[in-house]
Amino acid sequence: MKIQKTKTGYSVRYKTEFGVRTTRLSSTSEKEARKEVKDAKIAELEAAANAGALTMDVIAKMMSGRVMTCQDALDEWNEWRESEGKSSNTINSQTDFIHLFCKAHHGMDKPVNTITHKMISKWVNNPKSKVGVSTRNAWLSAISAFLSFCSTRQYIPKNPASIVSVNMGKLSHEQKEKKKVVPFTEKEYKKIVNNASDCFRDESIGIFWEIASTLSYWLGLRLSDIVMLEWDSIGDDTIAIWTTKKDTRVELPINHELTGGKAISNALAAMPYNETKYVFPKELRSRIENPKKRHYFSQSFRELMNRLEIEGKSFHCFRHAFATRHKNLPLEEVAKMLGHKNTKTTKGYTH
Repeated sequence: MKIQKTKTGYSVRYKTEFGVRTTRLSSTSEKEARKEVKDAKIAELEAAANAGALTMDVIAKMMSGRVMTCQDALDEWNEWRESEGKSSNTINSQTDFIHLFCKAHHGMDKPVNTITHKMISKWVNNPKSKVGVSTRNAWLSAISAFLSFCSTRQYIPKNPASIVSVNMGKLSHEQKEKKKVVPFTEKEYKKIVNNASDCFRDESIGIFWEIASTLSYWLGLRLSDIVMLEWDSIGDDTIAIWTTKKDTRVELPINHELTGGKAISNALAAMPYNETKYVFPKELRSRIENPKKRHYFSQSFRELMNRLEIEGKSFHCFRHAFATRHKNLPLEEVAKMLGHKNTKTTKGYTH
């Protein structure tokens, strides 16, 4: 065991049963650092590790002072990510993945330090699942990020996901291939906005999809940015939003030939002013922000596509349609309009 002085304070380097570990200390003096190490019983931990006497559960309990359930750790992780301004879309989707893993292999009320690499591999490489390699990698990325946070907080001694990978040998050719996104055609877009209100018993659902489809087709907006749209974002000639995914400011012209002429103004005019700062009702905003309710949008839009007999299209295809219509512009300019920070991402949106 060795106490080291760092640029910001002190850390302690010590051996565990699972390898050498360095832990940052909160102390600002060597005396305080030694006391902190003593109180944390790190010397005892190292001695027991040398003897091979401690299990992962005991080590984690000594390091954190308590046993953390998956739900408690997930709540703490999300609270930290929100305080850091992380994308709500990323937080919600990764939270969905953690719930999916725990439902299948662990349980949200069980200690996070009992998650093993075998559990994670069994989930990520489930041969019965029909999902492709990109979805499996997204699952693995989510659980790895979550467990990395738990390791940093010392709820677990090491991230078990760090040695897991997607087994490509068990996937079919179709699963290995990246699913191609096909942009909406102008004909399909017109079919949606002219018929959506007749596709649902509740006419307001169809009207929402008419307006949302218009905003996404002509402005390339994400669904979450549309649902969270504020009236103050809409000017006489432009619409300016801070995207929910990247927290990037996007400003686009309205009433312009390239963005549908009067299509945007006419669509927004169909929305009744509800005397709040948001364009769309609270019910929709609560669904887009809640990981357990967000699936409503994909289900509803899929239902709309089925009734209109439009195959293989998700709402995200509108952004691809927007990028494709503007592919003659410099790629940097299209990236800025879509809120992309990397033109490589934008290039994948043009067809």
